[in-house]
Order: sequence, then C-alpha cells, then structure tokens
Amino acid sequence: MSKVSVIIRRITLIVVIFVLLFLCIVRLISMQIVEGGEYFAQTERSYTAVQEMIATRGQIFDSTGRLMTSNRAVYKIIVQKAFLAPDTQNDVLLRAVKTLRDSGESWNDSVPLTYTEPFGFTTDDNDSLRGFKSFISVNAAATPDNCVSALAKKYGIDTGRYSPEEVRLIGGVRYEMEKKDFSYENRFTLADDVSIETVIKIKELGIKLSGIDAAEESAREYVVTDIAPHVLGSVGAISPEEYAGLKSDGYSYNDTIGKYGVERAMESVLRGTNGERTIVRDSKGIALSDTVTKEVTAGSSVKLTINASDQATLQEILANHINWLRNTADRGQECEAGAVVVLDAKTGAVLGMATYPTYDLKQSVEDYASVIAEPGSPMLNRCTYGLYRPGSAFKTITAADGLINGLIDRNSKGTCTGRYTYYADYQPKCTGYHYGYNVVNCLKWSCNIFFYDLGRRLGIDELSSFAKKFGYGTDLGLETGGSAGQMSSPALYEKLRGEAWDDGNTLQAAIGQMDTLVTPLHLAVQALTLANDGVRYKPYIVDSVWDYDMKELQYKTEPQIADIIEDKNGAFGIVREGMIAVSTLVNWPTSSALWNFSGLPYSVAIKTGTPEAGSDGVYNSTVMGYYPAEDPQIAFGVVLENGEYSRYMVRNIIDCFVYRDYQPDMDANGVILTPWKRR
Repeated sequence: MSKVSVIIRRITLIVVIFVLLFLCIVRLISMQIVEGGEYFAQTERSYTAVQEMIATRGQIFDSTGRLMTSNRAVYKIIVQKAFLAPDTQNDVLLRAVKTLRDSGESWNDSVPLTYTEPFGFTTDDNDSLRGFKSFISVNAAATPDNCVSALAKKYGIDTGRYSPEEVRLIGGVRYEMEKKDFSYENRFTLADDVSIETVIKIKELGIKLSGIDAAEESAREYVVTDIAPHVLGSVGAISPEEYAGLKSDGYSYNDTIGKYGVERAMESVLRGTNGERTIVRDSKGIALSDTVTKEVTAGSSVKLTINASDQATLQEILANHINWLRNTADRGQECEAGAVVVLDAKTGAVLGMATYPTYDLKQSVEDYASVIAEPGSPMLNRCTYGLYRPGSAFKTITAADGLINGLIDRNSKGTCTGRYTYYADYQPKCTGYHYGYNVVNCLKWSCNIFFYDLGRRLGIDELSSFAKKFGYGTDLGLETGGSAGQMSSPALYEKLRGEAWDDGNTLQAAIGQMDTLVTPLHLAVQALTLANDGVRYKPYIVDSVWDYDMKELQYKTEPQIADIIEDKNGAFGIVREGMIAVSTLVNWPTSSALWNFSGLPYSVAIKTGTPEAGSDGVYNSTVMGYYPAEDPQIAFGVVLENGEYSRYMVRNIIDCFVYRDYQPDMDANGVILTPWKRR
C-alpha cells in the first residue's frame, strides 16, 4: 500500500470520529436543553397507584319484580399508600381525622379506648380487650394510658410533638390500617359514607392531605326492611377469618360480604367483578393520568320465589295468631314465638317463610346491639334453624311406612283401650279409646296406641330409614342453609345419653317424640312429599338470576327431585284420606271449629301435633298439610312454641296463598277476636 493511501485512510478515520463526536454532543445538548423539561417531568411521575374500583352489588327482587334490596351512591374517604409519605403520614392522618370529626362524620377506628383524657376502655369484653392488648404488645393488666403509650411506640408517634389525645387519634387509625392489611395493593377506607360537603373539604386541603382521596361507590340499600328480613339477609365488612379464606378469590379487606340469608347464599352471583384504575401523580399530588386498566362488572341480580305481598300477609297471620293466643284464647297464652313455611307443592319453591318475633333489617344494620337485646331472639330464623319435635304430625310417616311395607292395609283394625299393654314394664297411655279403628280413623283421632304398635312392628331402624326419605335428619339443600335436625335412632340415643336403646323408645319415636327434631321447613317438605305421593322436591328460594338491570335471564332454577318413595299399596292415598278426615273434626276445643274450612271448594289435608317441648310440661303446637287435597298447590308446616291451635292458621294460609283473601276478624280497635275471619 502506498504512503499516500495510508494518509488518506487516517484522515478519513479522523473525520468519521469527529463526526460521531459532534453528533453525540448535539444529542446531549438536545437532551439537556431541548428535552430537559420533559425528562424532568418524568422524574416527577414516580407516584403510581392502582385503585380498586368496587363493583356495584346485584339487586334482589321478589317473584313479581318488586325491588327488595338495591344500592345507593356514597362517598368514601380512602387512603392510598403510594401517595402517603412515611415521614408525614401521621400529620396527614391526624389532619384527615380532625376534618372528619369537625364535619360531624365518623371514621373507622375499632380501638377500645375513649378519644379524650382521662382515657378509659369502651368495652367490658375481656376477650376483646385481651386481643387488643396483645396486638399492641402490652400485658393483660395494662391501663388505658399504658395502651395509648403503646400505640405511640408501635407507630412511631412523637409524644413530644402530639398531645395524648392526638396520639390516640393517630394511633387508632394506624391500628385499623394495620388490621386491614394496608399496602400498595390494598387501600384503607378511612370513612365509609360521608357528605358531599365533607368531600369538598377534603379536596380543598389538597397537598396537605397527600394520600387521602374521596371515592364515589355504592352501598347496600335495604328498600324493604320489615318483609322477610331473615330471607334477604344483609352485608357487612369482611372479617379477618373471611378474608383469609377469600383472599385468593380476589377479595380485599375493604370489601363487604353477604353475612346471612340470600346475601350470603348468592354472594358469588351478587358480588360482581371489581375493576382497577391506575393513577399517576406528580410530587405535588397533581394527577398526570387516570386510566381504567380493568373494567368493572356489576353483580347479577337475584329474583326470589316469594311474593313480598304474600310474605307480609303470612307474617301478619302468624303475629295475629300469637297475639290472639296471648290475649284472648283459653289456652296457649304463654306462646311467644313461632314459624310458618309455605311451599309450592308441585316444585318445592318457597312461597312464604315467616318467623315470630321478627325484626327490621335496617335497624339490625344500623344498631345490631339493640336487635340482639330484644326478647325472643328475633334474628333467629326459626323456619330453618328452629328445632322442634314434630309430635303427632309424624304419624303420617309411620302410617305410610306400615302401609308400604304391608304390615297394615286400609282396613286393618287397631285395639285401643286407652293404654298400650304389649310391654309389662312400659305401658304408655292414649288420648282416648279408639277400639276397632282403622288407619284412616286413627290418623283422624290421632290414636297413640295404633301407632305405638305399628312402630314396634316396624322397628326403629326401618322407621328411622323411612323418615329420612322425607328429609328428616338431613340437610334439605335450601340456598340459605338450615339445620339438618335429627331422627331418633339407637346410635343417637346412646350418643346423647350414654345408654343403650330401649324398645319402649321406639313407641315414642313412632309418634314424633323422643330425640326427633325438625324445622318448620322439614314439616313443610314432609307435607310436600305426602302431597306428591312420595316424590320429595328440594326446596329453593332463588327463582332466577338476571343481569343487574333485570333485562337478561342468566339462570332459572328448575325443580329438583331429592328422593322418591315407591308407593306399592296406595299408601299415600290412604294417608290422604286420614289427613282429610282430620280437617273434618267437630269436637275440637271450640264447638264451631268445622266452619274454619267452610266455603272452601276443595278438601284440606292436615295432621296436627302437640309434642312435648321439654320435661316441665311445656308443649308446642304443630300442623303440616297441603291444599287442595285433590290437586295440591301449596304445602305448609307450622310450629308454635308453647302455643296452641296451630291448625286455626291453616285457613288463613289457604286464603292468603291460594285465594289472596286473608281477612282477620278484628274489633273496631284492631283487637283480634278470632284468628280467622268468620264466614
């Protein structure tokens, strides 16, 4: 290569290097001068938070489309960790709480200490106090002042800068934030329902409340508060135990959840799907962007099988009857509680479910303690969780078992002389003398001796197994849950008493006594099974599921057969004859009882019971049955605690659910004269 070529190559390389250096210098100048403002702004965009968008909960409607439970818009004050500087958070939280306090608002603070000096505990519950003290690392003997000091230490609250009362305010919020798992992903709700005026005050404080914001969301609104409160149920803040089990399903500590009733049973349907919004703010708290990064989906709405109007009437029927017993009747004046269940006899759909005493749903949400303090346990759903002996209503099961197994037929005669003498050492009595009666008349007159003997011949194992086909001792599968109850058996007897079963116990089990316990829903399902000649349907209370606005059907509940009892000998027709005969009795305590069913175009099939409710001579009153007997439309079960004459409610139930014509017999002052309308 020539010397000239080498020089040219070196010159070219130098030129290229200078060009590259020049371009780099130009780029640096551009970044520092031309684009410097933009890059500086980007350094400010370091505060990013993902805010959960809470889905609107689905609504609840009655069978006619009447709105029972809905939602209303509310403002919540929230705290977001991404915008809450650690070195100023105590200042910010104190200012926020004082703003809420000065505005007359409440905030979330479950610390059991008063807000002002001298500090004191706000509860006498030792378990609650022990849990609180353990959480803040003080011993069980710690005084209120000790606890305030512990809050200051735990959360780094400067006692030289803040007064003791300010320490209490800050500590209460910090305690609540920790309990609610406050984090970058999980915001903290400081206040749940504040006025628009308070929202404006919070907004006006702006940078002084960095990390504090207002969010508009929905809160549950109980449109109908005194009709079927046990069925509807309510929502509440998710508990630590619930959160632990549902966290993997996307729940947060800020969520509300169904606590009981349909609200709990249909939680997954009603809840909807929460969304997310990503907010980017600069160091001054000014929003640079606000983007919905996950759409929110409202929950589905639920339509029930009950008609709110019929349900209200059923509650009135039950209340009127109990008030009549207590104020007018010759017996049953001690009755203070009861329950009624009415089913669609052809499907198992719940048409009505009333319990007394009852309560107001709104009051239970706003002042739970006052409802709990009321006598009679009004929040207990006696329809599904009240357990009672069925008494003689069970005799229809014993009769059907004996007929199907061929131990008796329609013409088999019983021998009742007032005492059962099969056993030398155990001879229980009857309510009268029914010598030579067949099964139909023994159901009519409720002859104990006939059913003692039939139960003995069947044996407890057969009787227990057969009763379970009617749902006794089983979970009936209602969406809102309920007690399975129990059916008498040797195993249960030994478990409860530590003793071996005695043959004499079988006699009592055959007439619905002993350890057999059922809910009023079980009685109604028993009646439904008899009405359908051995076909038992699963009871249900959710008719269908729709989109939020009730425009698009998503799911429709179809009747589901739970069990089938093969009727070999026309057993259910014979039992039906006996139940119709019960409704024709004329020598009941009131001589004119027959006209209680007068004017009805069809026969009524019922069986009553007066089971022992304990060992102190207390009796309940039960009745179950169906109507019309020839083509059943409704099946029902009734229990009155320490009451009487539950059968008198049957006509009212029929008038309400079949003919929409319930007319109580009242005087001018609204006092119930009789539990039915004179006809």
